[in-house]
Amino acid sequence: MAETPFDRLSQNVSRYGALSFKNYALVRSFAERLRAGFCSFLAANDGECVYLVPPTGGFQPGPHGGAAYSVSGTGFLPLAPISFGLAVRVSTSGDWLRVVFHCAREGDSLSIQIEGGKNFDLALPLDDEDVVALFEPLYRHIYDWFDDRITRYEHGNYGTNDIGFEIISVKKD
Repeated sequence: MAETPFDRLSQNVSRYGALSFKNYALVRSFAERLRAGFCSFLAANDGECVYLVPPTGGFQPGPHGGAAYSVSGTGFLPLAPISFGLAVRVSTSGDWLRVVFHCAREGDSLSIQIEGGKNFDLALPLDDEDVVALFEPLYRHIYDWFDDRITRYEHGNYGTNDIGFEIISVKKD
């Protein structure tokens, strides 16, 4: 029996599906390593300090599983860049902020953009040292955001139009 146009289409869609899952697995692996490692890097000794959260909309710190990724709930997994949020506890009183990451495979690297911050290109396949190298720049991104606003305030110029981070306060029980 000869191959039909539908057979070719179906094979192409299967390849698309396999590649979209590979893309998702790559970004999810990076995000999970970033979450676990950055919490260790911060060395907060009073509980969990980093969670993966949705990149947009409201968020609560806590495990979100696949809902932490921009492709969640799309039905057919798209072969496209993927975003996720990283909720980072920034105080001992339960204040959390969300840092959004945008990730895309470009050739033999994973291109990572911290929203409102720096871009990074990590060679594939990823290794733990590549992820660890992002901890200090991520920390500086968060620290400097607060430090910049403190400096502006102290110099009488703290009114800006920038959006910045989304910060929430979660009361401890």
